[in-house]
Amino acid sequence: MVNRMKKTATKTSSRTKRAAAPKNKTRSKIKKPQKTPATKTVQREEQDEKPTLLNANQARKSLETLNGWQTNQDHKMIYREYRLKDFDAAVQFINRIAKIADAQQHHPDVHLTQFRNLRVAITTHEVGGLSKNDFAVAEKINELPVESKS
Repeated sequence: MVNRMKKTATKTSSRTKRAAAPKNKTRSKIKKPQKTPATKTVQREEQDEKPTLLNANQARKSLETLNGWQTNQDHKMIYREYRLKDFDAAVQFINRIAKIADAQQHHPDVHLTQFRNLRVAITTHEVGGLSKNDFAVAEKINELPVESKS
């Protein structure tokens, strides 16, 4: 009778261990929701306005006041090309563009080739072309200092 009790106790304890293991795994996978700072929430609410597509004439008119930027043939994207001093200057410039893009919640395509040739292209994918947001981001990029190739 004592042998039967030992076997029963052993079986029970191994079952308990197996049952306890999944609970620990489940707990580790649960992620707590992260809180967003109040300032970001306010910015998002202000920018929740749906962008509207600009026609070719509106795009050309907006482009007239934007130094150095060009539009592609179908007027669905604007771009600007830079030749920077060196690779480090190009990377620093890209980082400054990234800060603007994050603040505006509107991110351009950035292409770095041959270690210092940079092309920044902006479009609003949501509307399938250009919106006022594209020109606002381009204006802010124009305000950045640039270490050009001399």
